[in-house]
Amino acid sequence: MINTLLLILLFVFVCLLTSWAISEVSWRFMSGRSYSEAMGRERFDADDVVDASTLAYKASSSDSLQSRIASRLARKESQRQERFRKRVGVSRHDPAYYELRTRTGRPMSKEQRKATLKAERMAKHQYLEQASLGITHYITIFLVCSLLGLVGEEIWMWHSQGLTQSRVGVVWGPFSPLYGFGGLMFAIVLWNFRDSKWYEILLVSMGAGAAIEQATGMCMEFFWHAQSWTYLGLPDAITQWVCWRSIVLWAVLGVIFTKVVLPEFVWFIGEPSSKTQAVLVGVLVAFITIDLLATAYCFYRMEQRALGIPPQNAVDVYVDSHFNNDFIQDRFQNLVVGSQLAPNA
Repeated sequence: MINTLLLILLFVFVCLLTSWAISEVSWRFMSGRSYSEAMGRERFDADDVVDASTLAYKASSSDSLQSRIASRLARKESQRQERFRKRVGVSRHDPAYYELRTRTGRPMSKEQRKATLKAERMAKHQYLEQASLGITHYITIFLVCSLLGLVGEEIWMWHSQGLTQSRVGVVWGPFSPLYGFGGLMFAIVLWNFRDSKWYEILLVSMGAGAAIEQATGMCMEFFWHAQSWTYLGLPDAITQWVCWRSIVLWAVLGVIFTKVVLPEFVWFIGEPSSKTQAVLVGVLVAFITIDLLATAYCFYRMEQRALGIPPQNAVDVYVDSHFNNDFIQDRFQNLVVGSQLAPNA
């Protein structure tokens, strides 16, 4: 009865979380649409820096070869402007959109390209000064960092030990939540430090990375008696889950992430531009939440089976038949449950 009630509460929690994610993205879309259009018009004011003569189409040319070359260059310029508009999120209902869409011509000079790039950098800086992180950024950061972290661990295992080993952290999908939550913490904590000195970001990243590893290792040990890594036996080990080399790695990653990756990432995503994005974000939030809860429940049932406790409901029966001990051992190959990992030699 208690397990059934818990499952109902978890289902309600997932529904509420998904609804909140969709409403949050929709609100940012509706409230930020006029702001995005204004920012887009401000960014395209950078075109005034370019000499208008370079954007005029050479219709007076009588040479057919020159006409074809000019036409091809015009199409390339139009495609470049189209990609730039999509990146900054200019509304197609903006009259300036159609005006700029027809402004094509020969390539810009070196000085004009420099002036345009400078104007774009200024526009990007102004946008980032006003931008704030939302659920769209958070869920994307979590997924990307989880995937890249898993790929990095796979490559490291192959390079250091010459073997391939499944390092996933959830029952569905190629994700390692440790790196996903690490990216989330870095984004939340370090977003306001992006204009700080590099050594300040370095120190904050060291503390954040060490806290992530220590908290994750302690939670896995406390709730499921499981371990997936240990630094015992290493000369620079601080605790079982934290060592100095990992702290340095987190610090370097934090500086790169804050100074290079995160600003470009926020600029690339921009503000929500359609209700479809809100639905997509809601689906991703629901999937990740269900995936994490299902993973935790699988380990819970694994511990219950070890204690000889039979399934209490249909969900327990399904988990025991589809996510049994063999599945856990094959899926989480670096995980040890109920015992200690051997110290590093």
